[in-house]
Formats: sequence, C-alpha cells, structure tokens
Amino acid sequence: MFANLFKPKWRHSDPDVRASAVHKLQPDHPEQAVILRQLALNDSNPQVRLSAVRRLSDTDSLLQVLQQSSDPDIRYQAGLRVSECLDSHNNLSELTRLLEQIDDTDARTQIIIHTRSPHIESQTLNSIDDEKVLMEIALNARLADIRKEAASRIFDTDLLEEIQRASRGRDKTVHRISRDKLNQLREHARQAAEQQERRLQLLEQLEQLTLTEDTQYLQARVQALYQDWQQLDKAAADDQQRFDQLYTRVKQRLQEQADAEAYVRRQQAERAARDAHSRALQSELTERLNTLPASANTLETALNTLDADWQALELPQDSDTARRWQADMHQARQLQQAQARLEQHQDEIESLLTAEQDTEQLRPLRRLLSSLDWPKALVQPESLQKLNTLQQQLKQKQDQLRQEARQHSDEVARQLDTLESALDTGHQVEADRLHGRLAQHMERLNGLLPDTLEARFRTLNARLAELHDWQGFAAAGKKEALCEQMEALVGVDMQPQPLADRIRALQQEWKQVDATDPVHSQKLWKRFHDAGEKAYAPCQAWFGSQRKQREFNLAQRQQICDQLALYLEQMDWSQADWPAVEAVSRTAREEWRTFTPVDRAPGKPLQQQFNALLRDLDQHIKHHRQQCADIKEALIARAAELAEQDDAQTAAQEAKQLQQQWKAAGPTFRSRERALWQAFREHCDMIFARLKHQRREQAANERKQVKEAARQPLSNTAVDALQRLALLAEQAEEELATQGSSDTLAALLTQAITGPSPGAVWRELIGQRLEAIRLISAGNRSIEEQLMISERQARELCIRLEILLGHPSPEEDEALRMEYQMERLSQALAQQDDEPTPAALQALELEWLTLPFAWQFTELHERFVQLLQPA
Repeated sequence: MFANLFKPKWRHSDPDVRASAVHKLQPDHPEQAVILRQLALNDSNPQVRLSAVRRLSDTDSLLQVLQQSSDPDIRYQAGLRVSECLDSHNNLSELTRLLEQIDDTDARTQIIIHTRSPHIESQTLNSIDDEKVLMEIALNARLADIRKEAASRIFDTDLLEEIQRASRGRDKTVHRISRDKLNQLREHARQAAEQQERRLQLLEQLEQLTLTEDTQYLQARVQALYQDWQQLDKAAADDQQRFDQLYTRVKQRLQEQADAEAYVRRQQAERAARDAHSRALQSELTERLNTLPASANTLETALNTLDADWQALELPQDSDTARRWQADMHQARQLQQAQARLEQHQDEIESLLTAEQDTEQLRPLRRLLSSLDWPKALVQPESLQKLNTLQQQLKQKQDQLRQEARQHSDEVARQLDTLESALDTGHQVEADRLHGRLAQHMERLNGLLPDTLEARFRTLNARLAELHDWQGFAAAGKKEALCEQMEALVGVDMQPQPLADRIRALQQEWKQVDATDPVHSQKLWKRFHDAGEKAYAPCQAWFGSQRKQREFNLAQRQQICDQLALYLEQMDWSQADWPAVEAVSRTAREEWRTFTPVDRAPGKPLQQQFNALLRDLDQHIKHHRQQCADIKEALIARAAELAEQDDAQTAAQEAKQLQQQWKAAGPTFRSRERALWQAFREHCDMIFARLKHQRREQAANERKQVKEAARQPLSNTAVDALQRLALLAEQAEEELATQGSSDTLAALLTQAITGPSPGAVWRELIGQRLEAIRLISAGNRSIEEQLMISERQARELCIRLEILLGHPSPEEDEALRMEYQMERLSQALAQQDDEPTPAALQALELEWLTLPFAWQFTELHERFVQLLQPA
C-alpha cells in the first residue's frame, strides 16, 4: 500500500489512475514523451495504451508504436495520430520521408488512410503490392484521390466485389471505379472464355475431320478451320500442341487420300486405254462388216481375220466389252450364212423380180423367202427387200381384188359424197385424207367405174387443188408472222418462266397452223425451230438451276429432320436447358422455311416427318411450361399466406426466397405468365409494405425514447458503459465484415449483461445494435441489408442534428429531411420542443453509438462530428 503512495501514478496498479496520469503527462517534455511511448507499447490496459497514444505528438514515437504494437486498436490510433500531427503542420516533405522509410506495410497503410494532407501524391501507393491493403485504403482513406488511386490499382474480382458492396452509398467514385473495373474484368474473362470455347470447338471439329468418312471438300474444310484458329488469340501450349498434332494428322490423311486418288486415276487411265483399244477394234469390226464384199467366202475369211485379232487382245471373257464382241461376231456369222443361202438362190430371185406381177407368183415367192431365212436382226440386202415388197404388193392386190369385186361403184359414190361434203365445209385436212384414199381406190378399179363417177372425181379434184392454193397462202403468212414473233424473243429481257410460257404458246400455235398447211415449208419450219432454240436457251439454264436449287433444298430439309430426330432421341428431358430447347424449335422452323421450294413428290413425306418431330418437341415444351405454371401457382399461394402473418420481418425474409424460386422456375405460357406475376407481386408488395410500416413505427418509437432520454443527462459512468459497449460492438462488426464470424460477440454480450448500465433507454438501443450483430453472426441477416438500414439511420441522425442546430442539409438529403419533418408534423410534435441543449446534443451523439456498422459511414460520421464541434 505504501509503495503505491511513492511511485508515479502512471505506474499505479489501478488502470483508471494510470489513465488519469497519462492525461497529465506532457508530450513536449522528452522524458514524459518516452514514458508515454512505453505506456503505449507495454501497458497491460488497452484504455491506458489508447490514452497514451492519443497524448503523443512526436511522429518518431508514434511511428515506433505503430510498427511495434500488436494491438490493432493501438496501431489504428497511432496511425491516426501520425497523420494528425503531420497534417496539423502541413509537413508534406516529412510525410513523404516517413512513407519512404517505413518498411511495415500496415504502418504505412494506417498513415495513408488517416492523412488529410491535400498535397500527398498517388505515387505513395507505388510500394504497396498487396491488393487487400489497397482495398483497405480505398474504403477507409480520408483523401478521395487516395481512395480513387487505390481502387484503380486493384484487379482481384473478389476484392472489387467487396469494395463495390462496402462503398455503396458511401463513396460514389470508388463504387463507380470498382463497378467499372469489375465490368471490364468480367468482359475480358467472358471474351477469353468465348475464345477458349471456340478453340475447343475447332479442336473437336478438327478431330472429327481426322475420323470422318465424308472426305468431300476435306481440304477446304481443314483450311477453313486453320484460318479460324489463326484469327484467335494465342492459345495455351497444350491446346496449340493438340491443334498442331490434329492438323498434322489431317494433312497426312489428305496426302494419303491424294495418293489413293492418284492410284485410282492411274488404274482408270489404264482401263480406259484398254477399253479404247477394244472399242477401236469393235469399230473396225463394224466398219469391215459394212464394207465387206458380197461373197460369202470372202466374208468368212474377213471374219476369221478379225476374230484372230480379237483373241490377240487376251481380254477377260466376262467383261462387257467381250460380251458385246461375241454378240457382234455371232451376228456377223449369221450374216455370212444368210449371204451363202442368198447366193445359192440368186437365179430364182432374179426370175421372180423380172417377171410381170401376177397374183399367181405369190405362192412360189413365199417358199423362196422361207428358204432364204434371213435373220430379222440384220439389215436385208436390196434384192431381199424387193422380194418382200413384191410379196406385200401381191398380197394386197389379191385382197383388194377380192373386196373391190363386191363394192365397185356404190362404194366409190359414197366416198365421193363424203369428199364433196368435206370440201363444202372447208375441212382441208379431212378432204386430203379422203381424196388420197379415193384416188388409190379408183386407180385399182381403173376401167371398172362409170364415166359419171370419173367426171365427178375430176371435178372434186379441181376443187381440192383450189382449196390448197388458198389455205397454203394463208398458212404461209401465219407461219411467217410466227417466225417473226419467235425471233423477237431471242435475247429479250424477260423472266425465264414467262418467256418459256410464251415460247410454248407460239409452238402450239405453229402446230395448229401447220395442221392446215398443204405445203409444209421446211425452210420456214427450220427458221421457226432455230429461233425457238435460241430464245429458250436462257430458260433452259434457269430451269436447270431451279431444279438444282430444289434438290439442294430437299437435301437440307432432310438434314434438318435428321438432326432434329437425333436431338430428340439423345435429349435427357429431366436435365434439359429449356431456353435452348425453345431456341432449337424456333431455329428449326426458320431454317425449314428458308429451304424452299422443293419437289412436291419427295417433299410431302419429308414435311410430314418434320411436322411430327415438331409436335413431339412442342409437347415436351408444353409439359415443361405447365410444370412452371404449377410451381408459380404454389408460390402465389404461399405468398398469400405470408401476407397474412403478423411477423412482417420473417414474412419478408421468406418472400425474398420465394422471389428467387420464382426466377429459377422459368417462364410458363405467355397467356398466363403476366397474370401469375401480377398476383405474386401484389402479395409481395403487401408483405414489404407491412415491413416498411413496422420499421417506421419502430424508428418513431426509438426517436421518442431517445427524446425522453435526452431530457435527462447521463452520468459519466453510464456514458463510459455505453462507449465501452459501442467499442466492443464495433470490434465484433469488423470481425464479421472481414472474417465472417466474431470471437468478440460472446464478450460483448457478457459485458452488456454484467457491466455497468448506461440506463434503460440506452441499454435498449445498444441492445438493438447487439441484436443486429447476433442476427448477422447467426446468418439470419446479411451485412448488406444491415448496411442499408444503418446508412438511412445515420443519415437521419445527421439531419436531426442539422435541424436541431438550424443548419441546412446537403442537397442530396433535402428530400429525406422533408420526409422526416412531415413525419414529425403527423405525430403532432412541436418544433419548439427541440432545443439545442447540451443534453439533446449528447443524446444524439450517444444515439450514434447505438447504430450498427456506424464506423463504415466515414463521410456521414465526419459530417456528424463537424456539426458537434463548437463554432
């Protein structure tokens, strides 16, 4: 006990006494400055260490504390004091010197964060490579330029996302920088992913080319893949090596294919040479057969010579050429034998041909033809043709005489009546036919008819000649006009289909005119025909291209059906990507419509197949959309139940989960989607409106309690208790924000229960801050959600303080200030009740300590502190 009376108070065992002694030590005195430094580094009580740091004003001592202390609070306060000391003297050179000499990154970071010197340069960050440190500077540095520079030096996407969340509503510039860099990095990553996906596609396609049996246009397809690969950015070594290997394999395959094709071409050339030789010999055989002498002996000798030449070729006996040769040689042998029989009966043939024609010769003529037995497949010689003609003539004469003996004049009269009727009606074609037949009949019956019939026939013959003259003259003019019309179509600028229709119409008209023309001018016909061929030439090319286009369209439609059938067969509908399935349905329909027209006969069954495949695909899509509709109806029913619950906070949390499930469910039928969404949104709006109303009522009650508490100033003990709880709460919040968990939370709750009481009202308010920390630690509330709530409360505190002091609010908070004042008016709170008394100011200052994560809102805290400072 007596020892404590004689030793300095800064060495007293009671930390409160030591803390009080610290405030009496003079930092300007060298010895006392050393004591302050030792206390800041070595004292067992954190409050004493903090008090000692706050008293130090010598940058070297503060820098020593900053570098040697392991207590984060001490290091934080030391960095703050270094910056304050340097800023108060506006000593830029000293600040720059310190930053260059400090090796401790944390120490240098604390100085950069807390400095207020407007002249500090962004180059001070050049020595900091740790992006986590840069993130701390970007979020906490007092200078906006330093925050912007630190944010611009960060490239880690996770850190940028954390900065974006933390700076939302606090620092628009840093928030924008982090957002833009994130978008830029994501865009780079997306492009890199697309290029890598394209590389994998090219590698897969190239590997398919090494295995495919379809070698048509293989060279062009490989070259196209190679060019696509060269247009991409430089690939990874493994991908490039794989590409080179596959490309080499395909080139080898192309070379093997070229060698095989060259071998086939050589074989074909050799075969063609042999075929050409055999065809030449075959042609020679035909030529010799046509030029051989009539003698059977000389013919047999020539055939033997040709057969010997053929045997010398030694061609396979089962080839088509050999079979044709044997057929031709067999025919030649038949010709030689028939020629021998013809020579044997030559005298009898000449006798029959030179004798006067008489039906009595018909019987011996038939016996001779049967003996000759000339092969039907061979061309008959002239003498044999004459015998056949004579046989037919004699037979016809025999038949005619038999019939005409019964008809005679009555039949001729009847035919003359018919001919006269045709001439009277102007039917020239029918008259020509009747005249020819009647003339033959009368020639056979020459001398047997009465003179009156002969005279009548000559009269009708003259009339027919006159009709020929007139109709020949008219038909010639019409044909001349048709030739001119057809010639005018040569090279005319007309669509192929109308041009072809016009050509066919002229050809049909020519046939009709020619049917009545007795002359049939070959010159006019050749002129008309040649003009038609020239005029139809472009139509022929166009119809050919149309036919090829229809064939191509049919092949493409067949490929679409095959691909769609394979897609339906291989699809696992339980794991289907439904947007992609719907895209396949749309694409198939669009491509099908693209490949038209096609030929009707093969196109109709293909259309039926395509329609059946689409019906199958649409049935799966319809079933999926019905499932989505069922899920969304269940979500609507659950949202309606939540809208009736009393606990708006719990209902809102579950409503957010329902909203996520709604998004994940996917779209349903368009006719139902909008109605379902409106019903779901109405229930959710009711839930969040109730939550907002409850929070407003809670905030109004809290403000009322604080107003009541403001009328009763707190004791120093209560203020200290509230400050200690706020300090522990801030430490717990920092641990949650950085680690995701808090080791300080248990000590905080214990201190809140067993420590000195700050008073009932303030215990309840600080308890709400502790409850928010507990909810975040338990995972029942996100830090982002709490930050949004706390930011509004902190902004309202600043507005209340500005109203109390009669200061204007910033432009961006004018709307919120007006809303707050309207709430006060609606609650019938008199304006004159709020007086800027010390108790009211203390109440607002203490209420700031009850805000969760208040330390995050640097700009709002500076605004609040500046309002509390005396003018």
